Formats: sequence, structure tokens, C-alpha cells
Amino acid sequence: MSGRDVRHRPDEGPGGGRGSGGGGNLGNGGELGRGGELGRGGAVLAAVAMGYAHLAAGGTVDPMGDLVSDYALHDATAWALVGGTLALASACLWTAYGLARTDPVRSAAARVLLVAGALGLLLTAVFPTDAAPGVTSIAGEIHRWSAAVVFTALPCAGRLLGRRSGGVALPAVSAACVALLALFLAAHPGSPIAEPIGGPGYYGLVERLLLLAEITLVFLAAGHASGRALPEAAGHPPRRPAAARHGSGAPVLQHK
Repeated sequence: MSGRDVRHRPDEGPGGGRGSGGGGNLGNGGELGRGGELGRGGAVLAAVAMGYAHLAAGGTVDPMGDLVSDYALHDATAWALVGGTLALASACLWTAYGLARTDPVRSAAARVLLVAGALGLLLTAVFPTDAAPGVTSIAGEIHRWSAAVVFTALPCAGRLLGRRSGGVALPAVSAACVALLALFLAAHPGSPIAEPIGGPGYYGLVERLLLLAEITLVFLAAGHASGRALPEAAGHPPRRPAAARHGSGAPVLQHK
């Protein structure tokens, strides 16, 4: 141009003020990270509720040989188990929402798995386990298959998110979930190797460790959804949220 060049400064918004490239983006960044923070809160609430159920049960449920779902069969602990399950389901959904805001393209598969895990958790809360060993009902079958979806979908989601993160916590917890799930299936009554390995004596404890690992996994995944807890993997530059990439600069007039 003959008299002036029009250039953009990434740290200034409309009217010459600070925009999304500077400190003025704190409000928008807080909005983008809200899903991750709510996901973390849901995971913590789930852990507290599960811990309370174990304490309130006293000696009515054996933590070594009984399943976590047995707490739903007792009035003193049913509400805590259902509340903790719903809290973990909401944590999965908030985490998926946060990922959709911060990394909508590369997190698509992980979001599908998180939503599947949330739906599985909701079904396990709605359909309780069978009250007596050897008794099979439609509600009990829905409960068992829904739990299977939860125990498999969440580690897969964690693996997908952890694969491109620079940290080791999320991949390590995902691997621990897979190992605990394999041990739980091997020790569960009905497994051909359950008796040789003494599974009926401790498979309830294995399930509790698996549940704790999956709650931890959701907590870490929610940190990833906040957009600031986990770094990007090598070779993938940090992605700025869509709201921060558009309209962030204003023309600055400079004389040649």
C-alpha cells in the first residue's frame, strides 16, 4: 500500500486492547476449562461416596469377596453407591465436554468412549445387581454388561488421551486398569482358573482397586480436558481453542 501497512498484533484485540493472545483471555480460558474442572470435582465426589459406602457398611459386605455393587443391596449404603456412580458418570460427561471445547478433532474417539462409560455407569445405577448368588434376572444382566462397558471403555479412553500427552501418569493408570481388569476376570468365580489362583478369596478387593484406578483415570483425563494439566506430545504443537484462534487480533497501522 502506498502510505500505510495494515498488520496484526496477536496480543491486541479489537480497539487495540489486549485480546485472546494476552492476559485478556483469562475469562475465555476459564470457560474453556470449566468442563475439566467439573470433571475433576465429579471424580473426587465419586471417590468420597465410595469410601463412605465402605465405612458405613460395617461388616455387612466383605471387601475381599463381595462386589462393590453389593452395597446397593443395603439401605445404609445404597444411596452412597448410587450417588457415587452418578457422580462418576457426570465426571465422564463433563470431561468429554471439556475435550470437545479444547481439542475437538483429536479427542473425538476418546470422547465417544467417555460417553459410553457414562452411559454404562448410569445403567449400573438404574439396574441393580442380583440379590442372591446363582439368581439371574434381566436387571442383573443389564447391570453386569453395563459394568463391562465401563471397565473397558474408560481405560481405552485414557490410553488414547495419554498416547499424545507428554506425561506418564495417564498412560500408567490406563495400563494399571487393564492389568487389574485382567486379574479381576481371572479371579472371578466362573473363570476356569479362579480356583487354582484362589480368586474367590480376593476378587472383591481386585474390583475395588480397579474402580479406584478408573476414578483416578477420569480425574487425570479431566485435567487434560482443562487444557492446561497435560502437555502435548512431541511433534504436536499446542492447539489453541477455536475461540482463541478467531478474532484475536486487530489491525495496527504502521508507517513505512
